[in-house]
Amino acid sequence: MGAAALLMGASFTSCSKDKDLYDPVAQAQNFLKNYEAAFVEVFGQPSADQTWGFGTAAKARVTRAVFANGNEWAANDRDDCKYMVPPALTDEQKNVVIKYFQTVQNPAYQDPQWTDYFIQQVYKGGDKPGENSAEKYKAANGSTDIVGSDHMDHLAAINGDFVDHNENFNHGDCSEYGNVLDYKGTLTNVEETYPVNDNEHRHADKINLMLNSTTASFGYYNSNSSVRRTEYTGLVSYQTIINTLGAEANCLNDGWNRSFMGFDFEMMVDDQIFAKELDYSAGWSADIPGGFPVKDYIWFEWNGKKYHMLVAEQNMYCGTPLDITDAQVQEAGFIDNLLAEGYLPVVGGANKKWVKVGGCADGYFSDWIVTLTEAKHYGDVPPTEEYLDTPDYRIIAEDLNVGDARSDFDFNDIVFDVYYNQLDATKAKIKVQAAGGTMPLEIRTAGLTAEVHNLFGVATTDMVNTGAGPTVADANKPFFEVTIDKSVADDNIKLYVNNGTAEGPAWNELTAQRGRVASKIKVAHTYQYCSEREDIEVKYPLFKQWVKDPSVKWY
Repeated sequence: MGAAALLMGASFTSCSKDKDLYDPVAQAQNFLKNYEAAFVEVFGQPSADQTWGFGTAAKARVTRAVFANGNEWAANDRDDCKYMVPPALTDEQKNVVIKYFQTVQNPAYQDPQWTDYFIQQVYKGGDKPGENSAEKYKAANGSTDIVGSDHMDHLAAINGDFVDHNENFNHGDCSEYGNVLDYKGTLTNVEETYPVNDNEHRHADKINLMLNSTTASFGYYNSNSSVRRTEYTGLVSYQTIINTLGAEANCLNDGWNRSFMGFDFEMMVDDQIFAKELDYSAGWSADIPGGFPVKDYIWFEWNGKKYHMLVAEQNMYCGTPLDITDAQVQEAGFIDNLLAEGYLPVVGGANKKWVKVGGCADGYFSDWIVTLTEAKHYGDVPPTEEYLDTPDYRIIAEDLNVGDARSDFDFNDIVFDVYYNQLDATKAKIKVQAAGGTMPLEIRTAGLTAEVHNLFGVATTDMVNTGAGPTVADANKPFFEVTIDKSVADDNIKLYVNNGTAEGPAWNELTAQRGRVASKIKVAHTYQYCSEREDIEVKYPLFKQWVKDPSVKWY
C-alpha cells in the first residue's frame, strides 16, 4: 500500500478520525507499516543515533571527562565545582551490595542515563568470595589461583565510539584520595558555613568524578589482552537491591539514589593466541598482549603451523585444564580436535596438559563492584517530598492511524506528564493532558491498564483538550500513581492503540526505538503540544531536521 496510498485526499485528513472510511481488515494488516512509510516520506529516515528524547546519544566531548581533583569538587569559590560529594559507603552497605551480586546471577542493566556522576569503589573481588561466585580461578598449571580482579583494568564508560577511561580504577580497585572535599547537610550560607579550608569537611575515599560522560554501558580490559568486554557488566538501582534482599538492604536508602555496578571476570585472550601461524623473529611484537619478548613465548608445531603454548610458570591464563595420555596423543585427529575446541598445550610434562583458556564468567558480577551517584550541585539536596509540583517530562504520541500524511502528524493522540516519586524509585504519577485520537488507546504499567478516554470520562470518539472536542480543566485531568522502574524511562510506561478491526482487537504498541520511526516522543514538560490537525512540522519547523540530527534543538 505504501505512503502514496496515504495521500489520497480530504477524506483522510484527520488524526485518528473517521475510521469507518477504512477497510478494517486491510487496516489491521497494514496499520504499523503504513504509519512508518508515511513518517519516512514526510520527515525522512531517522538518524541511527535518534533516541526520541529517551536515551543518551553518543556525543562529542565538550569538557574533561574525568575530573580527578578531589580537593576541588565541593569548592564554593569555583563555578565549575560546588558538587555534592556522596559519603563513603558504610561496611553494612558494602556487605549488602556484595551479597546481592554474589547471589543474583546475570542482573539486568538499568541505565540511569547520567552524564555527570561519581564512581566509588565498593569491593575488589577475591577478598571474600561467595558460595557460588568464584572470584578466584585456576591458572594454566591447574593449581595456582588467579584472582580475577587483579586482571581487570581500564574501567571505561562507553556509548558507541564515545569511550571515557577512568584512569584511577585498575586491578579491580581504585586509588584512594586522602583529601576529598565533601558535602554534608543543607547549606543555607555556603560562604559562612562551608569555607574551602574547613578540614572537617574532608575525608579519604576511593572515588572519582566523571563529567560529560555516559552511563549507557561500561567495560574493562583484561591485563593479559587488549580486548574490552562490556557484556559482563550489571548495573542496578539501590531500590532493585532492596526489592531483592528485603529489609536488610534498607541501609542503601540513604537519600543519594545510588546505582551499583558489578563486573564478571572473563579471561579474554586475543584471537592471535589461537590457530594462527605467527612470526615473532623480530623480537618484541605488538601482536602479543603486552608486547612480551619472544623468549617468553614457546610455540607448538602441529601440521606445519605454529600455535601458542601456555607457560604454566607465568600463571598468565586461567581456564579448564585437561590431562591427556600418550595413547590419546597418538589417536588420529585427537590433537586437531583439541585445537579446534580451543585447548592449548602447557609447557612441560611432554605436552600432556592442555588448557582451554576462558570460561571464567559464571554470571555472578562480584569480581569487581563500584557505585555510581549522580553529581549534583549545592542546593540539590536529597528530597523530602514525594512529588514535586513540576513534572519530570512529557510524553507526546501518535496512535498510528495516519490519513493525510501532512496534517496527520500532530503527536497529540495522547499527551501526558510524568512525575517521579522523589523518595521511592518504583513509583510515579501520570497526569493526562490531552487525548487527540478517536481510537482505543491504553496506558499500561505494572498494576495499571487504563484506556485514556475512559480516564477522561468521555467516549472513545471524543477528542479532549486539542481544540476539536471537550475541554477538561486542569483540576479534573486524570492524575494517578503507577508502579514503574525509572531506570528504564523509555520503556516503563507502555502505550497501546487498538485499530478496532472486524476480526477482533488488534493492539499495536507505540514505540520509540533508537534509529527507528517513532510513535511516541519524550519532551520537556514545558513543550506546547499541537492543536488538532496542526502539523508538528508547521508548529515546529525544525522537527524534520531533528529527526535526522538529534543534536538539533527543535522546540
